[in-house]
Amino acid sequence: MRIASRGNNYDYNAHHRHARSQLCKLALDWLDEQDGLVEAGAYAEFADMAMTRRSLAAFGLALLSTVGYGQDQETGKGPFVLTRSKGKCLGCKTAAQLGKVQFVSRNDVWAVGDSGARAAGPFVVVHSTDAGRTWREMPQTQQYPGDPDGPPAFSFLDAMRGWIAWWNATEDEPKMIGTRDGGQHWQSVSQQFLQRIQMVDDSRGYGTLAQEFFRTNDGGRSWVETKIPDIGFIDHLFFLTPELGWVSGAAGVNGKDFFVFRTVNGGHDWEESRTTPPGQPAAVRDLFFLDQLHGWLITWGYNDDGTYLYSTVDGGKHWMPDPDLSFQGKGKQASVVRFTSRERGFVFLLEGTGQSRLMYTMDGGTHWFKQALRRFVYDCQVFEGDLLCSSAPGFRLLTIHPK
Repeated sequence: MRIASRGNNYDYNAHHRHARSQLCKLALDWLDEQDGLVEAGAYAEFADMAMTRRSLAAFGLALLSTVGYGQDQETGKGPFVLTRSKGKCLGCKTAAQLGKVQFVSRNDVWAVGDSGARAAGPFVVVHSTDAGRTWREMPQTQQYPGDPDGPPAFSFLDAMRGWIAWWNATEDEPKMIGTRDGGQHWQSVSQQFLQRIQMVDDSRGYGTLAQEFFRTNDGGRSWVETKIPDIGFIDHLFFLTPELGWVSGAAGVNGKDFFVFRTVNGGHDWEESRTTPPGQPAAVRDLFFLDQLHGWLITWGYNDDGTYLYSTVDGGKHWMPDPDLSFQGKGKQASVVRFTSRERGFVFLLEGTGQSRLMYTMDGGTHWFKQALRRFVYDCQVFEGDLLCSSAPGFRLLTIHPK
């Protein structure tokens, strides 16, 4: 992380006043988060204490006062506004926290509901119509096992039109259903099982299953299969337009490369890009394109080898490693990379013993800055210039709004 010098005319008295103000604000924020700390188990002992609000506030202020005033002036305060919200799931029997998420509006949100057991499952699709304040399960979509990224897999074009694909445990068969009224009613579409799905209009859509890529031209009723070579497992599917898209994944247990395949004709033909990272890649954790040329991805390694960030400026033909290793490598677990412009980007990660961090850049990745976060961020979507994210534990959302 690179931090510019304050200069010779730095006003330390003003900084002192600002720090005290921020300290008080942090204490109040800390207090408001105590329910989450108990829920997360990080400070479970508080659950058994009969502490008044005043004593809690005093304790929080004392705790925060251990932070010295020698920090940079911008520590904990970036060029954006962070807004957090905590919701609840009404009558839910499976979901305990959020995984993959899609905002079709500021209020209308769909997500994978994660039981908290991760790969062990079960998982279920959940829906909110009030900006994440309350959620409800779609119990028929329960899958065991599954993944916080899906399955169950879902894709929505808008607040009315959407598709969900999963393996129906009750009937032991794959199912795909669709809605045209925002989920009030669902119709059977096909029995195509997919782990990823992205519909681009009423007719055309794409999906993946293991090493296979699928495309439909009739709204999901029938699918054409294409095998993607070399990839052990397709980790991500990203279409920017109905014709232009990418899939990514690693070579597998014995491979040393990761792959990004690009199509410019809706998946009929693919162009391969192969890159060898510092360590053997287990998976491509995230893939994002801002436009037809500029993209970013995160790789995960085996045996705690950590994660690495890569970028492309030629549509995925070549991938360059980010030179800042302060948030990459062993012991670092980046989960999400998103850019809201060519200059402004964000990377969410865990480091050390599980401390959540936000890395951000305002110059396209030339310099990165670090900010602590209270909660782990699982997935994000660029929406109307903001970054809208799912956060765990619980049913939490995080919004990043540029100033």
